[in-house]
Amino acid sequence: MSTVTAAARVMAGASLERELKFALPAGKALLARSIVAALCRPDAKYPAATVSTIYYDAPDFELLSEKINSDYLKTKVRLRWYSGPADQDAFLEIKARVGTLRHKVRVQTALAASMLNDLPLDHPTLVQVLELARPLGVRIPPRLSPALLMRYERSRFVEPVSGSRISVDVNIEVLRGHPRLPRHASPERIGSAVVEVKGAQTDLPRALYPLASLGARRAAFSKYGLAGVAMLGYVH
Repeated sequence: MSTVTAAARVMAGASLERELKFALPAGKALLARSIVAALCRPDAKYPAATVSTIYYDAPDFELLSEKINSDYLKTKVRLRWYSGPADQDAFLEIKARVGTLRHKVRVQTALAASMLNDLPLDHPTLVQVLELARPLGVRIPPRLSPALLMRYERSRFVEPVSGSRISVDVNIEVLRGHPRLPRHASPERIGSAVVEVKGAQTDLPRALYPLASLGARRAAFSKYGLAGVAMLGYVH
C-alpha cells in the first residue's frame, strides 16, 4: 500500500484538528518562549518536558521525501517518550496530515524511556513494537524501521482568547541515525525553533503577533524533514 493510500485511510472519517507551525531562528527561541509564557497560561494538562522521538521510514526514505517535498498528504510514524521524575513508557504514534489538518492516534507501549535512550536503532525490538498499530485499525506503510532519534525541549501553553493550544519547541537536535544513513553517528543541532498552534485558528493568535518581530514565520516545518536531510549529509 502506498503512503498516500495509508494516510487517506487514517484521515477518512476522522476527527481533524488544525495545526499551524511558525519557525524562527534558534537564537531567538528562548526569548520567544518567554513572550509566549507572558501572554498565555501554562497548559495544566501537559507540563513542560524534554521530548525524545524515534522516527520510522521505509528503506527508500519515502516518508522523508514527503517532508522534503512538502507533500500535501503526509504520514508520520514515531515512537515518543517524555522526561519525568519517574521512568515512563513510550507511545507509538501514527500521524497523518492533509495540508494544515492533522489526525493522530497513539498507543502506549511497554518500552521504558530508560531503555530506549541508549537502544541501537537497528535493534529488533524497535521494529516489533510496530505490531501495536494493528488494533488501532490503521494501516501503515510496509517495511518500516527506525530512521533517527531526535530530542528537544517542549513548553506548552493555552492562549486565553482563542483557546488555542500553543507549544514552543527549542534546542532541537538529532542524536543519532540508523546505520544506513551516511552521517548516522554525527549529532546535529537544528538551527531553528518552532511555535505550534493547535485549534481552530487559521493564523497566529493576535496576542502572539510580537513573535513576528523575532522572525517567526509560518512554514511547513518538519523536524524529521530537517533532521533527515542533515543525516543524509545534504546540510552541515
